[in-house]
Amino acid sequence: MNRHLFLSLFALLLSATGCSDPTPPASAAPSPITRYPYLQMALHDSLTILWRSANANPAEVRFRKQGTEAWVTAAANTRPTSGGQTECEAVLYHLSPAQYYEYQLWQNNAPLLPDTFTFRAPIAPTDTSFHFFAVGDIGEPLETEGTPNLLGKALKQSAHRYDLGILMGDIVYPDGQSKDYDANFFRHFEGYLSTTPVYPVLGNHDWHEPEQHFMREWKLPHNEHYYSFQHGNVHFIGLDSGKGGDMYDYENQIQWLKDDLSHRPAGTDWTIVFLHHNGKSCTYKSDEAGVISLYPIFEAHGVDLVLNGHAHTYERLNPMNGAGEVLQPYLQDSTSTYHDLPGFISITAGSGGKLRGVGSDPKAYHPNPDSCAHPNLVAAAHHTWAYLGLEVDGKRLTGRAYQTETLEVLDEFTLVKTGGERAIDLVQ
Repeated sequence: MNRHLFLSLFALLLSATGCSDPTPPASAAPSPITRYPYLQMALHDSLTILWRSANANPAEVRFRKQGTEAWVTAAANTRPTSGGQTECEAVLYHLSPAQYYEYQLWQNNAPLLPDTFTFRAPIAPTDTSFHFFAVGDIGEPLETEGTPNLLGKALKQSAHRYDLGILMGDIVYPDGQSKDYDANFFRHFEGYLSTTPVYPVLGNHDWHEPEQHFMREWKLPHNEHYYSFQHGNVHFIGLDSGKGGDMYDYENQIQWLKDDLSHRPAGTDWTIVFLHHNGKSCTYKSDEAGVISLYPIFEAHGVDLVLNGHAHTYERLNPMNGAGEVLQPYLQDSTSTYHDLPGFISITAGSGGKLRGVGSDPKAYHPNPDSCAHPNLVAAAHHTWAYLGLEVDGKRLTGRAYQTETLEVLDEFTLVKTGGERAIDLVQ
């Protein structure tokens, strides 16, 4: 055989068998993965990856910055779950801000899945541009006409658009038990949560022994009932509004909230609170006094947005002050743009997978006339499946409500800061 022809054929064979890449081929054996990887705790220069396996064999994550060749290995810690599976948890450290990384799950010197997943590392504190999404009331079973599958499809169409997501409670119906997480939630977001970290808070339907269920499914900061984290120039605060809207562990949680607000990092331009129950509302839900009691704190500390679920619909309120009064000079106009807002805006986005009047919530949707007695309370309302997409660009924050199935923009608003920082004196 011609020597040059032989060398060409040999090189082609090496390429076809993968010998030009140090990554071994995927094993032909069925994968033991029972829950796809999902991202948590994307904080500073680290990130946590969780997944579930049918066996307890040692496992690891191999990751590298996109465009580089060398893989770094992070060993996974394992623990048994109540469902007879094994939870695997690997923490990745020393990530470069805002850089894209790719990773694989490995076990017994072979990849556990054929997939190579990609994520963006947390941005630097000085980075002031990113996107995130917010939605609540998600994991309603398909059998009772829930639509978490449509939300999963919508988010997958915007893969890598959002740096993170916040989930405003009622993550899994009917009562937040671990046994329902895979069927009613995780399977609908398979692959997407492998690339985008999310931060959930407890809703009333999640309040079924949360230490034995909710907290076994997630890895969150602080005590996991309530916590905060920083992403770029935005300070996020997740609260536990309790089973009935009266705020879990009220005295301790409120003191923690005040302390947290008074110690936000330098360079914070925006403060966003998210929880499950609404305060004032014109939906079919009653006003929750426990949440309303936080309004003076929100105003005094310069909170910008308060995001919640609970009502299975979409509603954006006009700006309010600490007394819950609508700020008349800032009533919605044709542009829905607010400059140097002295109060805060409250938004309900509680139709991520469940809608009033459908399935297990069959009662026809009607606004609550007692709540609607608040003059000029509502800026925008749309009764359909929806989620919020929010864009931060320095001192400009834009929110858009998307219809989950069509991705039609239902509502849009913008907050702009042009002056100095608002007073954030601690409420005594």
